[in-house]
Amino acid sequence: MTFFKFFSPLLLVFSFNIFSTSLTLAEVYEIALKEDPQLKIAQATYKANKEAKAKGIAGLLPTITTRATTNWNESEVIKGASATYDQEGSKGTNSYSYSADLIQPIFRLDRWFQFGQGRAMSKIAKAQFSHSQQETILRVTETYFNLLEAKKDLEVAKSEEAAIKKQRDRSKRLFEEGVSSVTEFQEAQAYYDLSRVSTIAGEGRLEFSREALIAIIGEAPGLVDLNEDYPVGPPNPKSQEEWVGLALSNNFLLQAAQLSTRAAKRNAQSKLSNHLPDVDLVGNITRNTNRNISGFDANGFSFDESEIENTRYSLQFSWPLMAGGLVSSERREAYALLEKAKQEETLAERSTIRDVKSRFSSVLTNLANVKARKQALKSSELALKATRFGYESDTRNIVDLLNAEKSFFSAQRDLNSARYDFILSEFALKIASGSLSPRDVYDLSNFMTK
Repeated sequence: MTFFKFFSPLLLVFSFNIFSTSLTLAEVYEIALKEDPQLKIAQATYKANKEAKAKGIAGLLPTITTRATTNWNESEVIKGASATYDQEGSKGTNSYSYSADLIQPIFRLDRWFQFGQGRAMSKIAKAQFSHSQQETILRVTETYFNLLEAKKDLEVAKSEEAAIKKQRDRSKRLFEEGVSSVTEFQEAQAYYDLSRVSTIAGEGRLEFSREALIAIIGEAPGLVDLNEDYPVGPPNPKSQEEWVGLALSNNFLLQAAQLSTRAAKRNAQSKLSNHLPDVDLVGNITRNTNRNISGFDANGFSFDESEIENTRYSLQFSWPLMAGGLVSSERREAYALLEKAKQEETLAERSTIRDVKSRFSSVLTNLANVKARKQALKSSELALKATRFGYESDTRNIVDLLNAEKSFFSAQRDLNSARYDFILSEFALKIASGSLSPRDVYDLSNFMTK
């Protein structure tokens, strides 16, 4: 047996184990932190935007510029009309120099306010990235449960199809034996055809949900469902006003809007200060070296060399008196943008309050829905048993039985959907309040057993 023939079965088994492994929500979330392109885009954007603070500081720190030049000049003396060249009349000069300039801003109000603007913009970038991280948690959780719900719905659809097929086959046999009418068989066939449609639709939804997860983590592993111990209860804190207060303090989008107002204010102050004079401390050092050809003999050229070094310090004062209206125009523009930022902050605050109240109500609604769906499932199961008994006792017809079975399977789907909707509404409330964190993912995953 060759090595390849021995190794191939092991490789197939190993690959099957990898792709057949079911992952909890926390494990999928950890993969998303490494593989999700949308999160990586947000991270790169944050790294770029947070440099605004460093650029603002740079305007207050000294700048140093160095320069170096070298020149070679030659001159010739031409005597007489015959243009006879006189070697001794040839002159040449080689000079080179280097210099360094240091400029330290002393009085630059515009740059000081630009520094404040840059610091605010860096904080905006951090708030926006923090919100993107929370969105990743919600997006991964929603995609996870959408796929899980699609999988369970397909399982229910297949169970429903099998149950109705059993009744269809029974009706067909009874019809062929002359015990029941063709109507009962046709009714059963119609219900079976509809169940087949539900199965096909479920397969399509499962594939769509699987692709949504692949878009985030690059694969679609098996998933682990919640066990029955997961507590479905009212939100904590229970007061809507407490959630609103939490959101006004912690919502990252609201924080970004507030910081945007601060940045716009610093920008307006910077443009206003452009009307004021600037004072800089300027230092310069220059060294020049000159080499001149002083003569020529049998031994070659002889040179005279001189070197001069100059050092200069000065306070440089500048005051822009007129720029064709540009400075005034930029000032008016900056204050208009400041007013825009203020209104956007007001809008963000009101939107945050509205979202928190709406999502708080959604949690309570979904909580009541879960309780109602649990009771509905119990009731539909009892109704199915009673209808099946009545059908076997000839007190109920085939349509009654098929309707009872469809109600039972529909109740199963509705309960699954209600549980997942409740969890997602809880996460949506937490993201609106700014309190959603990876801890919520791990706490939820503790109720997932492989």
